[in-house]
Amino acid sequence: MRYKVRVRSLQRGLEILETISRAFRPLSLTEIATQNGLSKTAALRFLETLCALGYLNRGEDKRYSLATKMLSLGFSFLNSSSLRAVAKVYVDELSNQLDKTVNLAVLDGLEILFLYRKEVRRFLKFDLQAGSRLPSYCTASGKVLLAGLEDGELKERISRMTLHQITPKTIISKEELWNEIMETRKRGYSICDQELSMDLYSIAFPLLNAEGKIIAAINVSLDAKDKHLMNMDEIIAKLKDTSENVSRTLGYKGLFPRFPGKGDTNKKGGLQ
Repeated sequence: MRYKVRVRSLQRGLEILETISRAFRPLSLTEIATQNGLSKTAALRFLETLCALGYLNRGEDKRYSLATKMLSLGFSFLNSSSLRAVAKVYVDELSNQLDKTVNLAVLDGLEILFLYRKEVRRFLKFDLQAGSRLPSYCTASGKVLLAGLEDGELKERISRMTLHQITPKTIISKEELWNEIMETRKRGYSICDQELSMDLYSIAFPLLNAEGKIIAAINVSLDAKDKHLMNMDEIIAKLKDTSENVSRTLGYKGLFPRFPGKGDTNKKGGLQ
């Protein structure tokens, strides 16, 4: 159900918070104004209000970042999330078994949102934690979550994506991304092979709820240079078992894994 926006100024303020939350660094007034289609004067009024209310911090360099009050709202949601509560023990156990970083994530628009991380090794220059976001098109969790969408919704989301060349192996063709997601459905799990970082090889399985809908993903992060030395069949089997066990706990009773749609990777112009 969609509601009509009643208070435009509230919408603008929330959009500014979303802009800052997606950034990996504090943003300047000019950046915030540009990204939200506002004049600097209008953007400054919103920023000053959000700072006064305790939702934003303004640094000495005049850049803006989320304040503790805003972060506490997000963590209150994450900590009360039944999905996170159910999956945490399974994620911890899998991480301990493999001695690898394991993540729990959901799809939020065109990005993935981390609900929980059991970190063993950091592969990216910036810190990731519960509440962090990454693009869906170049992450294992993102690909398997996109594969869980019906074909029409998947096409619509891909149409809105801007595919940046993050590494030499990042998929930047929307048609290739479509085909990769169709392959994920056939395979039953997704692979991210050095698309986000040249050090990272990642695998993800979906989590399904009682209605058979894919609602989240669990992924294992591996060192790309060592992938040929590891027992990948064992890792995939353990990840599958963990994801299926969580899904069963959530009430799913069907075959695992299960994806919607019947996208044809051989059909020319699959996005058409």
